[in-house]
Amino acid sequence: MDAIEGGLDVNPEAARRLILARDRDDAPIVDAELDAALGLRIAAVEARLDTLRLLDRHGVQRFDQGDLAYAVVRAFYRVLKPELRARPGLSLLDLGSGYGRFGLYGGLRHGLAAHGLELVPERAEEAARAARALGLAQVSFAAGDLLTAPWPAADVYCMMNAVLPRLLPPVLTRLEAEARRRRIVVASVSTSNRAFAQAPWLRELPVEAEGVAGRELRLWESV
Repeated sequence: MDAIEGGLDVNPEAARRLILARDRDDAPIVDAELDAALGLRIAAVEARLDTLRLLDRHGVQRFDQGDLAYAVVRAFYRVLKPELRARPGLSLLDLGSGYGRFGLYGGLRHGLAAHGLELVPERAEEAARAARALGLAQVSFAAGDLLTAPWPAADVYCMMNAVLPRLLPPVLTRLEAEARRRRIVVASVSTSNRAFAQAPWLRELPVEAEGVAGRELRLWESV
C-alpha cells in the first residue's frame, strides 16, 4: 500500500472550530497545525514528487509548491467578507490552487463554493481528498494548466503568482472577458500585482492586514 494512502483521521467540526478561532483574532497561524486539522499531507506528497520530472513536464511554468501562508488566506477572506454577505452564493476559482488552502478555508469558514485548478496532479488529488474527508461537497479541485484549461464561471478569482510574469497576458485577457459578463473580484500577490495594477478594467480594493498579508495581498474589482 502507498505510504500515504488512506489519509489522516479528520474531524470536520474540529477543523471548522479551529478556523473560526483563528479567524476571530490576530494571533499567528501555525500553518502545519491548520494543514493537519484539514487532513492535508503536504510533506508526504511533496516527498513523492520528482523535481526533474516536473521540470520536464512543466518547464515553462511555475511548479514549485508555492502555497501561501494561512495569514494571507485569513486576510483575503476578511477583505472579502462584505462581498460574501452582500452576494449569497458567491463562487471562487483558485488558479494555481496548490494544496487548496483557499478553497478549504473558505468552504469551512463561509460555506463558500470553490474550485481549484492546479498544474501538478498529485497536489490537486490531495486537495480533493481533503475536501471529501471534510465533507465539503461544494469545494472541488482538478489538475490542469490554467493557461489552457476551461475555467468554470466564478465571482472571485485567486491568481496568486501561479505563473511566470511573461505568461500573465493571456490570463488577464481571459479575466477581462469574464469581467465583461459580470462583476468579478481578483486577488493576487507578488509579481502578479504589477500586472493587475496596469489593467484599466480593474480598480484596487483596500486591504488592511499586518505582516506578509499586508505587504503582498492585493484585491481588485472590475469596473
